[in-house]
Amino acid sequence: MKKHTAAAAILISSWSAAHAQGEIDEALQLATGGAGASTGSVTLYGVIDANVEFLSHASATGGSLVRENSGGIHNSRFGVRGSEPLGGGNSAWFVLESGFNSNDGTQATADTLFNRTAAVGLSNERFGSLSFGLQYTAMYDILLRYDPMSFAQQYTWFPTTGSSDDFAFRARNSNSVKYVGRLAGLTAIADYSFGGDADSFQSSAAYGGGLDYDGGSFGVAIAYDYRNGAINSSGKWTKSRNYSVSARQSLGALELLGGYEHYLYNPTKSASESQALLFAGARYPVMRHLKLTAAYYYDLNKTPGASNTWMGVLSTQYDLSKRTSLYATVAYAQATRYANGTSSTYTPVGTTDSTAYGPNQTGVTLGMFHRF
Repeated sequence: MKKHTAAAAILISSWSAAHAQGEIDEALQLATGGAGASTGSVTLYGVIDANVEFLSHASATGGSLVRENSGGIHNSRFGVRGSEPLGGGNSAWFVLESGFNSNDGTQATADTLFNRTAAVGLSNERFGSLSFGLQYTAMYDILLRYDPMSFAQQYTWFPTTGSSDDFAFRARNSNSVKYVGRLAGLTAIADYSFGGDADSFQSSAAYGGGLDYDGGSFGVAIAYDYRNGAINSSGKWTKSRNYSVSARQSLGALELLGGYEHYLYNPTKSASESQALLFAGARYPVMRHLKLTAAYYYDLNKTPGASNTWMGVLSTQYDLSKRTSLYATVAYAQATRYANGTSSTYTPVGTTDSTAYGPNQTGVTLGMFHRF
């Protein structure tokens, strides 16, 4: 990993078109740490992931699709992180992370440079960390360890299971305050996101929390996520609530994972829609450089006209080095309700598409990623 000068180059190239030379010089001084850089560190890091995918039932006419994707196993991204020791077990830190599409070079989120993380915080060795900015939610941090596919776009049903974003817990929140504390094997996480609406403190606000116990060969976790929509003309807002219970167990080299997540959405005060996700899987290193992952997801959708669907996934990863890997993944999704074609929506494999155009869908992906 390259420090100081690499981070400075990234900052300058991103800002030079919009800032005067004096501001660029200031950015260079900040990135290299200025006169006090000897006690801190700044690191550039990232991963680039690309794959070719075959997808069945990818159009309204039932046609198949072959395409190149960005981020099959890992979302392609680069970031800059740094820290400064303050003494007494205290430190200050920051993270700036940007997602991009490796297949065409565009930003993952248009007009947003650091769309994945933009946070600054203080940490104490005993009392934990308090941070501010665009940050991952507590539910995301906790479920990432328990999803067998670790939120891989090809293929998982986290974090955007279903055809409506109302059922998906947010991976990140803007305007958030986040606390992370650790005691022995227990990690506690809490976050709150300000809605920023002058007419209502609750409008567009979100909060969540969770506990994750790591017992070495086993672990258990619970998480909760709550968010309000923007206030409407009648002075009301939608509500989304998600909670999860998950566990893992290692039996030698074999790791077993699974859990349950429940979604509840209130589009109005008197109406509610719910959805549940059961997930289970296993990871096993066949040999030093080869790892197999199997996963199963069952989507229980109580939304009228939407299908219940299960998905099975088999993925293999071969490490060419510590930083470069090849992978192949196969997934199959099958509707168990409205499988006769009467459903208005079918859940697709993965999270790249909003819907499948048939009661079943197959996805096959071949790709590679490189960390830097």
